[in-house]
Amino acid sequence: MYYFLVNLKGGSGKSVRRWKIIKNQLEKNNVAYELLVPEFQGDATRIAREVCEREDSDIRLVILGGDGTINEVLNGITDFSRLKIGLIPTGSGNDFSRGLHLPRHRPRKSLKMILRAGDGKKIDIGQVESADFEDGAVRRKFFAISSGFGLDAIVGTGINTSKIKIVLNKLHAGKLSYAILTVITLFKMTTHRVTVSFDGEEPISFQKLIFLAAMNTKAEGGGVPMNPKAVADDGKLSVCIAAGVPKWKTFLMFPLLCAGLHGKLNGFFLRDFRTMELVSETPSVIHTDGEFFGNLKKATFSVLESKLTMLV
Repeated sequence: MYYFLVNLKGGSGKSVRRWKIIKNQLEKNNVAYELLVPEFQGDATRIAREVCEREDSDIRLVILGGDGTINEVLNGITDFSRLKIGLIPTGSGNDFSRGLHLPRHRPRKSLKMILRAGDGKKIDIGQVESADFEDGAVRRKFFAISSGFGLDAIVGTGINTSKIKIVLNKLHAGKLSYAILTVITLFKMTTHRVTVSFDGEEPISFQKLIFLAAMNTKAEGGGVPMNPKAVADDGKLSVCIAAGVPKWKTFLMFPLLCAGLHGKLNGFFLRDFRTMELVSETPSVIHTDGEFFGNLKKATFSVLESKLTMLV
């Protein structure tokens, strides 16, 4: 059974326009489906949880939404073995669809691919967990694109309420908002002293850390290739760390980061891992696909290999 989860409030009206196209195609081809509409931010998590409780043995949940909606759905899935995900992107960033090389501007092509997908394709997802909360409880969240600490997390969690993004979305230039807010935040933020351990190896110390980005796909923030070699089906996550250089120099290197040419620059550290432990002397925001996870000093990032089935 096909379930279409449509974020009718997202994408500056793009979701509504694309749903009309998809609905027409479904009715034209006599495809049985059920429409599910989240009522508020976070409601897609509840919907995904309830869909997983259906007796349907082959649940095909198609998302019309952006990266935030995908993250909400991911964290509502209670049975990954019975559920397959399709995606018709309608957000401004669409980094998940970009990372999987899915159509981003052709809804009819996306739908055709989903309906012909058969058993789909297994991909990895990431998980971040921490006990560094005031109540001492261990909390964890899944992510499809990235999870990060520092600059990218501050920008990613604040961008959806930014006046800059609202204005640029109306001008169909929403991707620029991430770059603008990144530069503004860079010169306002505090850097951090951290240690990072990969796959049980000896900890590595980083001074003046600006950001740490654990990537499942190569780009976040509307196409910024934090780790150009990251792919979602290799059983690993990939990290990009910026540390040890003055903020002004980081600003000058920002165009090279956006072009994916930062790998060999002094101040950037890239590698693959399965598990990464972060310990910071000072707290900072941690995000999952741009959604707030916590203001924390400690966290563990890990890959869940072949966890999610995509209709591609």
